Amino acid sequence: MVVGYGGRRIIMENNDTSYYGRILIKALAKHYPDNYYILYSPKNERNKRLTALYNEDSVRVKFPRNHIHDKERWYRKSGIVRSAKAHGVNTFHGIDDGLPAGFNGSSFPTVFTMTDPLYHCESSWMKRMLMQRRARKACKFAKCVVALNEEDRQVIVDHYHVHPDNVEVVHPCYFDGCDESVPENMFDILREKYHLPEQFILYKGRFNSDDNLVEAMKLVHELRNRKISIVLLGYRTDFFDEVIKEAAHDLHIFHRFKQVDRIHHADLTAVCKMAKAVIIPNTDRMRDNFKIINAQRSGALVICKDSAKAREYGGDGAIYYTDQHDGADKLSDVLENESLKAEMLAKSRENTERFTSKVLADHMIHIYRSILTHRRLYE
Repeated sequence: MVVGYGGRRIIMENNDTSYYGRILIKALAKHYPDNYYILYSPKNERNKRLTALYNEDSVRVKFPRNHIHDKERWYRKSGIVRSAKAHGVNTFHGIDDGLPAGFNGSSFPTVFTMTDPLYHCESSWMKRMLMQRRARKACKFAKCVVALNEEDRQVIVDHYHVHPDNVEVVHPCYFDGCDESVPENMFDILREKYHLPEQFILYKGRFNSDDNLVEAMKLVHELRNRKISIVLLGYRTDFFDEVIKEAAHDLHIFHRFKQVDRIHHADLTAVCKMAKAVIIPNTDRMRDNFKIINAQRSGALVICKDSAKAREYGGDGAIYYTDQHDGADKLSDVLENESLKAEMLAKSRENTERFTSKVLADHMIHIYRSILTHRRLYE
């Protein structure tokens, strides 16, 4: 993704499909609607994940002209630079996929955000090395590099050799739908609709070997309340069929085990509220830390694997565990004490005030304006 800010404009590349990219555009469009947010794409087609953004009055989509045969070259080289200048853009912001080489050596203000500095999410090592190579080049000429947490900031400084003064930490925001109110009768409707158990812990995500799902199931097995089930929300994989189901049999919790392929987006907040807790067994990845603030804002109790990133996002409003024994004891203590549970939920709600869309938009606009104000200093 790419973003540019000029006069009152910001540009984003349409091929970005990251959650962070979408919430950033929505936050900027909501709180700074006087700007124009232009999405550029080398492919003349609409991205389904960004369809909702087209309804925003301040969002525009631009494609290369039909006479340009090499669309990728237009985007990676000087073509995108000429288009940006023609549309009055003053700042260009890339997310994850680097910055077009055409901006290298120019005085055009650029910002670069890495949601995963070492690109662990990439499946192949070749793709990972390619992304790191692009990121290293982008870091050299970006006027400001943005990290999503303090740990990633240090990785950028050490691995990409960026001066600490040029790296900013900008936290993401929670999804706006988390604030939607849920009627009391909706819980019974959803329980019947998705065949949910009376008491359950919710896991939402992928079913892969690096998700620590077996440890989460062991944690549920060791809870003092044997009536609590675990609901796994996500599409089945070979790992799920071969390992997760087998683990449920071995732990004798198959009768307390439920898998749901999909819950409608509008129902997700209500399902989180219904859960005894939302469990996040892997907090090393950025996408899992997004879940912490979304679950907290939805009004759910959060229990997650202890890590520096998790504590930065969860604050005092989450339960952190080191292993399944520790997690089972801590969660059981909270669930058995209503006053302690209410205190945790209050801290969760208070913690999410650091992750509002207004805070995100203000911080990012401040970076854009700072670059423009001190343009001569950066050149």
